Amino acid sequence: MAITTIVMDVYKPGSELKNKVVDISDSFNARVGDNQVRLVIKYIERGIVERMEQEQLTPFMMGWVGQQDEEQKVTAETGIAVSYHGSTNDIIGGGKVRMDLPGTMFPQEGAFYGFFGLENSSGKRVTTNNVLFRIENNNPDMYVDTLPFRTELQKLLDEAIAKSKTTFGDISEGWETLKKEIEDALANGNTNIDTYLIRLKSAEEKLEQYEKDLAAGKAMTQQDFDNWKTILEGKMDAVEHQDILSYRNKLKYKTISATIYSDAESISNDQLNHIQATGADLTLVTMVTVDNATDSSPTDINETTFNDVINRATKIGLNVGMLKPHIGIAGQHDSFSRKDYLPDDPDKFFENWKDLMLHYADLAKNNGVPILCIGCEMFNQTDVKYLTQWQNIYNTIKAKYPDLLITYAMSQYEFFEFENQGQIASVVDYIGMNIYPSYVASEYNSELKVSELKGAWWNDWNGNQFMETLDEYFDEYQKPIFVTETGLMPYKDGLAHLISSYINSNEKENYDAQAIGYKAALEAIAKDSHVIGVSIWHASKPFSFISKDVSTVTPSEKVLTQYFKGGNI
Repeated sequence: MAITTIVMDVYKPGSELKNKVVDISDSFNARVGDNQVRLVIKYIERGIVERMEQEQLTPFMMGWVGQQDEEQKVTAETGIAVSYHGSTNDIIGGGKVRMDLPGTMFPQEGAFYGFFGLENSSGKRVTTNNVLFRIENNNPDMYVDTLPFRTELQKLLDEAIAKSKTTFGDISEGWETLKKEIEDALANGNTNIDTYLIRLKSAEEKLEQYEKDLAAGKAMTQQDFDNWKTILEGKMDAVEHQDILSYRNKLKYKTISATIYSDAESISNDQLNHIQATGADLTLVTMVTVDNATDSSPTDINETTFNDVINRATKIGLNVGMLKPHIGIAGQHDSFSRKDYLPDDPDKFFENWKDLMLHYADLAKNNGVPILCIGCEMFNQTDVKYLTQWQNIYNTIKAKYPDLLITYAMSQYEFFEFENQGQIASVVDYIGMNIYPSYVASEYNSELKVSELKGAWWNDWNGNQFMETLDEYFDEYQKPIFVTETGLMPYKDGLAHLISSYINSNEKENYDAQAIGYKAALEAIAKDSHVIGVSIWHASKPFSFISKDVSTVTPSEKVLTQYFKGGNI
């Protein structure tokens, strides 16, 4: 289900709204047993967006769940009292909050009747009119969360306890020991992520021993155990890149892009050094050239030039995280509109492209590069009629290199076409998306706040809802998202436009504008656990974060270093 932003006004004038009930059931509802249900609310007052962070406000909601009376209300006599109190982590900017509601908000079938609101640290509150939405009937086989909010691991433990009493048979005593270790980790280890991971590793080792016991014919079947082990390993993988205390998303892959445009115009040592200084890995982009927009025979760069960049990066300790070939026209850098690329012989093109991608897979494997991006912004070639061609490329690479991770970098022209070009997501390991929000409507000024700008990832000035689309892809394909490109030009209008109007002028670069744009992007990404990696575009002009005086460190580079090497994401 698509996420819908619901606008609520905390101004309640006069008698005409005194008894008004706002029914939001068309935009939001839930089911008994649901947990972590996302609800996005935009608060306004008399049409003006609430400035929650400046006023130190946090969201809450209170009411009852049960059967309605003749006035549509649910009261203490007919319902169960429920409440949610949020934190600053719920605030996503632009007057919006994103609340992931626990299962305690949906204890039984009926309707929620109550109100939303904002409160400060002193308990002062402003509230909306009364609100109503439906809570549907429970599936009798669904686990129902009736306790105060608990972590995913605690819920897993609850289910494990029930299993241990019914299906573990002879090994129930051993499970009790393991259960005690997990309980101790929950009680004592949450303040130390390293300790927490060590204890989970210990639990995994013990489960491996139980696996051997079960294979010998113990009460629980091998399939039952495999299912449980998969669940627990999934929890461990999530903890590896997520702070369990604040649920702030921590990325597995943090990269910056740099491009080999030709044999004569490669990546400089200065670029490599500045990327390495931020703590990022390198996304190595190569221009695979065609003669024109209908040429079906792309030509690769010289492998000697490729190896030279790899060797220079290795010498300074810079890892290459991704290989990312781009189609372009020789001498035009990366300005060619791949959206307009229409090879005159599609079958010939895809045969050539498969050979090229298999060659890049060889290069990735031989140089320890974990991810290969098999295309970028090729709108006409990702038409759904060519999906079998991409499946063939994916299968051919995986047959030779099963451990190599594959992505494809979709432009917004592609990922907003969910049922057409977006189906490329079915033939990759990581869903790649190039995301460039319009953060403001005009030029940069020093009064701009990161807390406001990051909201552009949910709803930018051009009306694009990137995070909603990103979440829809995850929900549909159950694959991590890699933001294969994001960035902005370092000019005072860079926050408003992808291509600055100042790039061919004498206008001085504005790295403060770029820096706050980087910060807004990384703070937005830190709110969504579906994102596993990011690549900042780019180390070369006109998107570069590197000053002409390469000995200086720009504000943009300081932000990247703070977030990448400093561990903010």
